Amino acid sequence: MAPSAPSISPGFATFQTHLSTEPLESSIEYLVSLLKRRQIKGSKRCAVATTILLLRTVELTKQADSARLIQRVTEVGLQLIDAAPHEPAVGNIVRRVLGIIRDEDEDDQAASRLNSPGYGSDPASEAVTPLEQPSSRMIPHSGTLSAFAAGTSPSPRVTSARPALTTTLTGGQGLTRPAVTSMFSIISHPTMRFGGIDSPHSNRSGTATPQMTSSGHLSNLRPEVIKGIKEIVDEISAADDEISAAALEQIHPHETILTYSSSLTVQRFLLKAASKRKFTLIHVEAYPNNHNKTHAQIMGNQEISSQDEDNLPNDSFSKPLTSAGIQVILVPDSAIFAVMSRANKVILDAHAVLTNGAIVATAGTKSVIKAAQFHRVPVLVLAATFKLSPVHAYDPYTLMEYTDANKVVPYQDEELRSGLVQGPRNPLFDFVEPGQVDLFVTNQVPAVVSSGYLYRVVRDQYHDEDVDLRQHHHVE
Repeated sequence: MAPSAPSISPGFATFQTHLSTEPLESSIEYLVSLLKRRQIKGSKRCAVATTILLLRTVELTKQADSARLIQRVTEVGLQLIDAAPHEPAVGNIVRRVLGIIRDEDEDDQAASRLNSPGYGSDPASEAVTPLEQPSSRMIPHSGTLSAFAAGTSPSPRVTSARPALTTTLTGGQGLTRPAVTSMFSIISHPTMRFGGIDSPHSNRSGTATPQMTSSGHLSNLRPEVIKGIKEIVDEISAADDEISAAALEQIHPHETILTYSSSLTVQRFLLKAASKRKFTLIHVEAYPNNHNKTHAQIMGNQEISSQDEDNLPNDSFSKPLTSAGIQVILVPDSAIFAVMSRANKVILDAHAVLTNGAIVATAGTKSVIKAAQFHRVPVLVLAATFKLSPVHAYDPYTLMEYTDANKVVPYQDEELRSGLVQGPRNPLFDFVEPGQVDLFVTNQVPAVVSSGYLYRVVRDQYHDEDVDLRQHHHVE
């Protein structure tokens, strides 16, 4: 009898297969179950899984106008958020997709106004100075149309676009030329979006044919939203490499760097610096939840590093730190305060970064940062944009998650366990208050920002309407 094929444990790989072969509703339920059972975990895995599911949702949504897409994405997103309340990256991706839909809808509305029969038909009305332009001619910034439609005050981000330039022939002829499109609004001009032969929206480029909306203008909403979601996937894949580009500016020759736990982002950051710098690395093992992975990262043991979760493509421990010429000193957690005085810089990874500068990171990170503050050692946190969350942690304990307490106090130690009032607890994460981190390194421009400027970087990623998804869903 031929041996049976080995069974594949549920995870990211099985979800991809399920998504490509099963109906959408079944795939949503499957991802919800994987998130609840923590068979898909980690910010990057959860972000990619959420993105490709929302991509499939947009592709299969019927009557895909902006309102319908926003409603459908919000419904699916809330299911995923409820299934993984300790993974802020899920909600971040949902908000990013909603922002893409809103941006493309506003572009379509702007193109519709430019294509309307009455636009520019009256030369006399066009021959006015920019100061005399009516307010209806101003094209609102992202999020303004939705705010006025909902009867709320516009967002503080609202700005007015420069009105169309006009030219008038003088000299007694009394003739007026048609309005000329300004360079400041050329992107929203209809010929740039729909009329040009080489336009990326035209059929010759291979994209979907624009659909006619109820207002009578061509809509390219769904194809553009799909394109934007695919760009999020590419951004997540390239995030570590883009963060690593700042390594040579932050790590100098002959420095001593201290890092904590295992992180592929930190590993690539250090390997990039090691290509042109010689430095020493103090690596704290992060017992009891991450010490095996920390050892695997130093030694390059792929089998140990992936024994409890599947790796995404481009996640590899094949090049250990020692083979890159980095002098690595592995120390236990109890030696953090003792060795901190020898460090020049602390480089850490984050599970999530909140808009006020607070971070959620591997358990034990808080003690590392406290020791760094005592010895006045600067702390750098590496965080891709999918980890930047616009929410505030009014109750930080809602972001905490706990795992097997047997790793802290074995079940065999009955006498020790019975002496604890609430029993042993083994948290997976620490909540670090705002103001404890000196610099954040992201994959945006500027790459390195202070904690005081972080709110601006986070604000640029999301629309104000999407910060509270439940309130928006209730209104809908």
